[in-house]
Amino acid sequence: MRIDRRLFLAGVASCASGAALAQTDWTREAVPAYTPLHLVLGLHKHWTLPRAEAFLAAAQRLVERLDRPSWGEAMLLWERLAMPALGPVVARRSLRQIDFAPSRPALIARAVQAAPRELAALERIGTPAKGLPALEQLLWQQRPLSEAERRYAQLLAEELLNEARALQAGFAALAAREAEDWSEEDALAGTSELLNQWVGGVERLRWAQMEKPLRSGSKDALPRATSGLTAAAWAAEWQSLRGLALFEGRQAPAPGAGLVPLETYLRGRGRNAVADALRNTVLAADAKLQGLSPAKPQPVLAAAKALEALKRLVQDQVAPALDLSLGFSDADGD
Repeated sequence: MRIDRRLFLAGVASCASGAALAQTDWTREAVPAYTPLHLVLGLHKHWTLPRAEAFLAAAQRLVERLDRPSWGEAMLLWERLAMPALGPVVARRSLRQIDFAPSRPALIARAVQAAPRELAALERIGTPAKGLPALEQLLWQQRPLSEAERRYAQLLAEELLNEARALQAGFAALAAREAEDWSEEDALAGTSELLNQWVGGVERLRWAQMEKPLRSGSKDALPRATSGLTAAAWAAEWQSLRGLALFEGRQAPAPGAGLVPLETYLRGRGRNAVADALRNTVLAADAKLQGLSPAKPQPVLAAAKALEALKRLVQDQVAPALDLSLGFSDADGD
Protein backbone atom coordinates (compact mmCIF):
# COMPACT_ATOMS: atom_id res chain seq x y z
CA MET A 1 0.00 0.00 0.00
CA ARG A 2 3.01 2.29 0.17
CA ILE A 3 2.71 3.34 -3.45
CA ASP A 4 -0.97 4.14 -2.98
CA ARG A 5 -0.22 6.60 -0.21
CA ARG A 6 2.55 8.17 -2.26
CA LEU A 7 0.22 8.70 -5.21
CA PHE A 8 -2.44 10.16 -2.94
CA LEU A 9 -0.03 12.55 -1.26
CA ALA A 10 1.36 13.63 -4.63
CA GLY A 11 -2.11 14.62 -5.79
CA VAL A 12 -2.89 16.48 -2.59
CA ALA A 13 0.49 18.22 -2.52
CA SER A 14 0.02 19.38 -6.07
CA CYS A 15 -3.28 21.02 -5.18
CA ALA A 16 -1.82 22.54 -2.05
CA SER A 17 1.18 24.01 -3.85
CA GLY A 18 -1.17 25.49 -6.45
CA ALA A 19 -3.09 27.24 -3.71
CA ALA A 20 0.11 28.63 -2.21
CA LEU A 21 1.29 29.96 -5.56
CA ALA A 22 -2.02 31.48 -6.55
CA GLN A 23 -0.95 35.05 -7.02
CA THR A 24 -1.99 37.59 -9.58
CA ASP A 25 -0.74 41.06 -10.36
CA TRP A 26 -3.70 41.94 -12.54
CA THR A 27 -4.34 45.07 -10.43
CA ARG A 28 -0.87 46.40 -11.34
CA GLU A 29 -0.30 45.02 -14.82
CA ALA A 30 -2.87 45.18 -17.57
CA VAL A 31 -4.34 41.83 -18.63
CA PRO A 32 -4.42 41.42 -22.43
CA ALA A 33 -7.78 41.45 -24.16
CA TYR A 34 -7.91 37.78 -25.09
CA THR A 35 -10.11 36.40 -27.85
CA PRO A 36 -11.56 32.89 -28.18
CA LEU A 37 -8.64 32.14 -30.51
CA HIS A 38 -6.09 32.94 -27.78
CA LEU A 39 -7.97 30.70 -25.38
CA VAL A 40 -8.01 27.63 -27.65
CA LEU A 41 -4.40 28.11 -28.78
CA GLY A 42 -3.20 28.18 -25.18
CA LEU A 43 -5.49 25.37 -24.13
CA HIS A 44 -4.20 22.82 -26.62
CA LYS A 45 -0.53 23.84 -26.82
CA HIS A 46 0.00 24.23 -23.08
CA TRP A 47 -2.62 22.04 -21.42
CA THR A 48 -4.25 19.18 -23.32
CA LEU A 49 -1.23 18.03 -25.37
CA PRO A 50 1.21 17.78 -22.42
CA ARG A 51 -1.40 15.78 -20.51
CA ALA A 52 -2.06 13.49 -23.45
CA GLU A 53 1.68 12.87 -23.81
CA ALA A 54 2.02 12.08 -20.10
CA PHE A 55 -0.89 9.64 -20.26
CA LEU A 56 0.61 7.95 -23.32
CA ALA A 57 3.94 7.47 -21.55
CA ALA A 58 2.19 6.04 -18.50
CA ALA A 59 0.12 3.68 -20.65
CA GLN A 60 3.35 2.43 -22.25
CA ARG A 61 4.80 1.72 -18.80
CA LEU A 62 1.62 -0.10 -17.82
CA VAL A 63 2.00 -2.41 -20.82
CA GLU A 64 5.63 -3.07 -19.94
CA ARG A 65 5.15 -3.65 -16.20
CA LEU A 66 1.50 -4.60 -15.76
CA ASP A 67 1.57 -3.94 -12.02
CA ARG A 68 -0.30 -1.88 -9.46
CA PRO A 69 2.02 1.17 -9.36
CA SER A 70 1.97 1.57 -13.14
CA TRP A 71 -1.82 1.20 -13.15
CA GLY A 72 -2.11 3.89 -10.46
CA GLU A 73 0.13 6.24 -12.41
CA ALA A 74 -1.79 5.71 -15.66
CA MET A 75 -5.14 6.16 -13.89
CA LEU A 76 -4.16 9.48 -12.28
CA LEU A 77 -2.72 10.85 -15.52
CA TRP A 78 -5.89 9.79 -17.31
CA GLU A 79 -7.96 11.68 -14.71
CA ARG A 80 -5.86 14.80 -15.34
CA LEU A 81 -6.37 14.49 -19.09
CA ALA A 82 -10.06 13.61 -19.11
CA MET A 83 -11.27 16.11 -16.52
CA PRO A 84 -12.80 17.94 -18.22
CA ALA A 85 -13.41 15.81 -21.31
CA LEU A 86 -12.36 17.82 -24.34
CA GLY A 87 -11.76 17.38 -28.06
CA PRO A 88 -10.71 13.81 -28.91
CA VAL A 89 -11.79 12.48 -25.49
CA VAL A 90 -15.37 13.42 -26.41
CA ALA A 91 -15.13 12.60 -30.12
CA ARG A 92 -13.72 9.13 -29.47
CA ARG A 93 -16.01 8.49 -26.48
CA SER A 94 -12.89 7.56 -24.58
CA LEU A 95 -14.59 7.75 -21.19
CA ARG A 96 -16.81 4.89 -22.23
CA GLN A 97 -14.15 3.02 -24.19
CA ILE A 98 -11.50 2.81 -21.49
CA ASP A 99 -13.12 3.98 -18.25
CA PHE A 100 -16.60 2.52 -18.14
CA ALA A 101 -17.81 2.08 -14.57
CA PRO A 102 -18.80 0.02 -12.79
CA SER A 103 -16.88 -2.93 -14.12
CA ARG A 104 -18.64 -6.31 -13.99
CA PRO A 105 -16.57 -9.06 -12.33
CA ALA A 106 -18.72 -11.78 -13.87
CA LEU A 107 -18.14 -10.38 -17.36
CA ILE A 108 -14.42 -10.09 -16.67
CA ALA A 109 -14.30 -13.75 -15.59
CA ARG A 110 -16.22 -14.73 -18.72
CA ALA A 111 -13.84 -12.71 -20.89
CA VAL A 112 -10.83 -14.39 -19.28
CA GLN A 113 -12.39 -17.78 -20.05
CA ALA A 114 -12.95 -16.73 -23.66
CA ALA A 115 -9.17 -16.18 -23.86
CA PRO A 116 -8.98 -13.55 -26.62
CA ARG A 117 -5.60 -13.73 -28.31
CA GLU A 118 -5.39 -10.41 -30.10
CA LEU A 119 -6.74 -6.87 -29.77
CA ALA A 120 -9.32 -7.41 -32.51
CA ALA A 121 -10.94 -10.12 -30.39
CA LEU A 122 -11.58 -7.57 -27.63
CA GLU A 123 -14.15 -5.91 -29.88
CA ARG A 124 -16.53 -8.77 -29.04
CA ILE A 125 -16.18 -8.09 -25.30
CA GLY A 126 -18.34 -5.50 -23.58
CA THR A 127 -16.90 -2.33 -22.07
CA PRO A 128 -17.79 -3.34 -18.45
CA ALA A 129 -15.10 -6.02 -18.77
CA LYS A 130 -12.42 -3.76 -20.24
CA GLY A 131 -10.42 -0.61 -19.60
CA LEU A 132 -8.98 0.85 -16.42
CA PRO A 133 -11.71 -0.46 -14.08
CA ALA A 134 -11.33 -4.04 -15.32
CA LEU A 135 -7.56 -3.83 -14.98
CA GLU A 136 -8.04 -2.52 -11.45
CA GLN A 137 -10.20 -5.53 -10.60
CA LEU A 138 -7.58 -7.93 -11.95
CA LEU A 139 -4.48 -6.29 -10.50
CA TRP A 140 -5.94 -5.77 -7.03
CA GLN A 141 -7.44 -9.22 -6.54
CA GLN A 142 -6.22 -11.06 -3.45
CA ARG A 143 -4.28 -13.80 -5.28
CA PRO A 144 -1.66 -13.74 -8.05
CA LEU A 145 -2.96 -13.54 -11.58
CA SER A 146 -3.44 -16.85 -13.31
CA GLU A 147 -1.78 -17.26 -16.67
CA ALA A 148 -5.11 -16.68 -18.45
CA GLU A 149 -5.86 -13.58 -16.36
CA ARG A 150 -2.42 -12.16 -17.07
CA ARG A 151 -2.82 -12.66 -20.82
CA TYR A 152 -6.21 -10.93 -20.70
CA ALA A 153 -4.87 -8.08 -18.56
CA GLN A 154 -1.99 -7.65 -21.01
CA LEU A 155 -4.44 -7.30 -23.89
CA LEU A 156 -6.47 -4.72 -21.94
CA ALA A 157 -3.32 -2.72 -21.26
CA GLU A 158 -2.39 -2.82 -24.95
CA GLU A 159 -5.87 -1.63 -25.89
CA LEU A 160 -5.49 1.22 -23.39
CA LEU A 161 -2.15 2.10 -24.99
CA ASN A 162 -3.77 2.22 -28.44
CA GLU A 163 -6.40 4.62 -27.13
CA ALA A 164 -3.70 6.75 -25.50
CA ARG A 165 -1.86 6.91 -28.83
CA ALA A 166 -5.02 8.01 -30.63
CA LEU A 167 -5.74 10.69 -28.03
CA GLN A 168 -2.17 11.99 -28.18
CA ALA A 169 -2.41 12.19 -31.96
CA GLY A 170 -5.73 14.01 -31.75
CA PHE A 171 -4.50 16.58 -29.25
CA ALA A 172 -1.21 16.98 -31.14
CA ALA A 173 -3.19 17.86 -34.26
CA LEU A 174 -5.12 20.50 -32.32
CA ALA A 175 -1.93 21.90 -30.77
CA ALA A 176 -0.25 22.06 -34.18
CA ARG A 177 -2.90 24.39 -35.55
CA GLU A 178 -1.60 27.93 -35.82
CA ALA A 179 -3.74 31.02 -35.47
CA GLU A 180 -4.53 31.15 -39.18
CA ASP A 181 -5.81 27.57 -39.09
CA TRP A 182 -8.70 28.47 -36.78
CA SER A 183 -11.82 30.09 -38.10
CA GLU A 184 -13.63 32.48 -35.81
CA GLU A 185 -16.47 29.97 -35.49
CA ASP A 186 -14.10 27.11 -34.59
CA ALA A 187 -12.37 29.17 -31.92
CA LEU A 188 -15.68 30.24 -30.42
CA ALA A 189 -16.88 26.63 -30.45
CA GLY A 190 -13.68 25.58 -28.68
CA THR A 191 -14.24 28.21 -25.99
CA SER A 192 -17.83 27.11 -25.54
CA GLU A 193 -16.74 23.47 -25.33
CA LEU A 194 -14.23 24.31 -22.62
CA LEU A 195 -16.75 26.12 -20.44
CA ASN A 196 -19.48 23.53 -20.96
CA GLN A 197 -17.24 20.57 -20.30
CA TRP A 198 -15.64 22.31 -17.34
CA VAL A 199 -19.07 22.74 -15.75
CA GLY A 200 -19.85 19.14 -16.68
CA GLY A 201 -16.61 18.07 -15.01
CA VAL A 202 -17.51 19.89 -11.80
CA GLU A 203 -20.88 18.17 -11.81
CA ARG A 204 -19.38 14.75 -12.54
CA LEU A 205 -16.93 15.10 -9.67
CA ARG A 206 -19.62 16.42 -7.32
CA TRP A 207 -22.34 13.90 -8.05
CA ALA A 208 -21.09 10.85 -9.92
CA GLN A 209 -17.73 10.62 -8.17
CA MET A 210 -18.57 11.84 -4.66
CA GLU A 211 -22.14 12.35 -3.55
CA LYS A 212 -23.98 9.60 -5.43
CA PRO A 213 -21.70 6.72 -4.37
CA LEU A 214 -21.53 7.94 -0.78
CA ARG A 215 -25.29 8.26 -0.52
CA SER A 216 -25.72 4.77 -2.00
CA GLY A 217 -24.12 3.32 1.10
CA SER A 218 -21.96 0.97 -0.96
CA LYS A 219 -18.21 1.48 -0.72
CA ASP A 220 -17.82 -0.44 -3.97
CA ALA A 221 -19.71 2.34 -5.78
CA LEU A 222 -16.89 4.79 -5.11
CA PRO A 223 -14.49 5.40 -8.00
CA ARG A 224 -11.22 3.48 -7.70
CA ALA A 225 -12.50 1.77 -4.53
CA THR A 226 -10.80 -1.55 -5.28
CA SER A 227 -7.35 0.01 -5.43
CA GLY A 228 -7.98 2.38 -2.53
CA LEU A 229 -7.13 5.34 -4.75
CA THR A 230 -10.48 7.10 -4.51
CA ALA A 231 -9.12 10.17 -2.73
CA ALA A 232 -6.15 10.39 -5.10
CA ALA A 233 -8.52 10.27 -8.09
CA TRP A 234 -10.68 13.03 -6.59
CA ALA A 235 -7.57 15.15 -6.03
CA ALA A 236 -6.33 14.62 -9.60
CA GLU A 237 -9.71 15.57 -11.07
CA TRP A 238 -9.99 18.67 -8.93
CA GLN A 239 -6.43 19.69 -9.77
CA SER A 240 -7.36 19.84 -13.44
CA LEU A 241 -10.59 21.76 -12.89
CA ARG A 242 -8.82 24.22 -10.62
CA GLY A 243 -5.93 24.68 -13.04
CA LEU A 244 -8.26 25.64 -15.86
CA ALA A 245 -10.15 28.08 -13.66
CA LEU A 246 -7.52 30.07 -11.77
CA PHE A 247 -4.52 32.06 -12.83
CA GLU A 248 -1.51 30.62 -10.98
CA GLY A 249 1.31 32.85 -12.19
CA ARG A 250 2.37 36.44 -11.62
CA GLN A 251 1.98 37.82 -15.13
CA ALA A 252 -0.79 36.99 -17.55
CA PRO A 253 0.52 35.31 -20.72
CA ALA A 254 0.81 37.19 -23.97
CA PRO A 255 -2.09 36.35 -26.30
CA GLY A 256 -1.47 32.95 -27.88
CA ALA A 257 1.62 32.30 -25.74
CA GLY A 258 0.22 30.37 -22.80
CA LEU A 259 -2.77 28.86 -21.05
CA VAL A 260 -5.52 31.40 -20.39
CA PRO A 261 -7.56 30.19 -17.40
CA LEU A 262 -11.16 31.27 -17.05
CA GLU A 263 -10.26 33.86 -14.42
CA THR A 264 -7.70 35.50 -16.70
CA TYR A 265 -10.04 35.34 -19.67
CA LEU A 266 -12.68 37.21 -17.68
CA ARG A 267 -10.19 39.88 -16.57
CA GLY A 268 -9.07 40.33 -20.17
CA ARG A 269 -12.66 41.19 -21.00
CA GLY A 270 -12.89 43.66 -18.12
CA ARG A 271 -15.16 41.43 -16.03
CA ASN A 272 -13.11 41.69 -12.85
CA ALA A 273 -16.04 41.43 -10.45
CA VAL A 274 -17.06 38.09 -11.95
CA ALA A 275 -13.42 36.99 -12.04
CA ASP A 276 -13.12 37.81 -8.33
CA ALA A 277 -16.27 35.85 -7.58
CA LEU A 278 -14.97 32.88 -9.56
CA ARG A 279 -11.62 33.00 -7.81
CA ASN A 280 -13.15 33.22 -4.34
CA THR A 281 -15.59 30.39 -5.01
CA VAL A 282 -12.92 28.12 -6.49
CA LEU A 283 -10.65 28.75 -3.50
CA ALA A 284 -13.53 28.07 -1.12
CA ALA A 285 -14.12 24.74 -2.87
CA ASP A 286 -10.39 24.08 -2.88
CA ALA A 287 -10.27 24.39 0.90
CA LYS A 288 -13.10 21.88 1.24
CA LEU A 289 -11.43 19.43 -1.17
CA GLN A 290 -8.17 19.15 0.75
CA GLY A 291 -7.44 15.93 2.63
CA LEU A 292 -10.67 14.14 1.79
CA SER A 293 -11.14 10.49 2.63
CA PRO A 294 -14.04 8.24 1.57
CA ALA A 295 -13.93 6.87 5.12
CA LYS A 296 -15.15 10.27 6.36
CA PRO A 297 -18.31 11.07 4.36
CA GLN A 298 -19.27 14.38 5.97
CA PRO A 299 -16.24 16.38 4.72
CA VAL A 300 -16.76 14.84 1.28
CA LEU A 301 -20.41 15.90 1.25
CA ALA A 302 -19.36 19.41 2.34
CA ALA A 303 -16.91 19.49 -0.57
CA ALA A 304 -19.70 18.38 -2.91
CA LYS A 305 -21.82 21.25 -1.64
CA ALA A 306 -18.98 23.68 -2.40
CA LEU A 307 -18.75 22.26 -5.92
CA GLU A 308 -22.48 22.78 -6.35
CA ALA A 309 -22.04 26.46 -5.39
CA LEU A 310 -19.20 26.73 -7.90
CA LYS A 311 -21.28 25.23 -10.68
CA ARG A 312 -24.12 27.59 -9.91
CA LEU A 313 -21.81 30.60 -10.00
CA VAL A 314 -20.46 29.66 -13.42
CA GLN A 315 -23.97 29.07 -14.74
CA ASP A 316 -25.38 32.32 -13.33
CA GLN A 317 -22.46 34.73 -13.71
CA VAL A 318 -19.46 33.43 -15.68
CA ALA A 319 -21.27 32.10 -18.74
CA PRO A 320 -23.36 35.29 -19.20
CA ALA A 321 -20.25 37.44 -18.70
CA LEU A 322 -18.56 35.55 -21.54
CA ASP A 323 -21.67 35.56 -23.75
CA LEU A 324 -21.63 31.76 -23.80
CA SER A 325 -24.50 29.33 -23.47
CA LEU A 326 -24.34 26.25 -21.30
CA GLY A 327 -25.90 23.13 -22.70
CA PHE A 328 -24.02 20.41 -20.88
CA SER A 329 -25.77 17.18 -20.01
CA ASP A 330 -24.49 14.20 -18.06
CA ALA A 331 -24.35 12.29 -21.32
CA ASP A 332 -21.71 14.59 -22.77
CA GLY A 333 -18.31 12.99 -22.96
CA ASP A 334 -19.69 9.63 -21.91
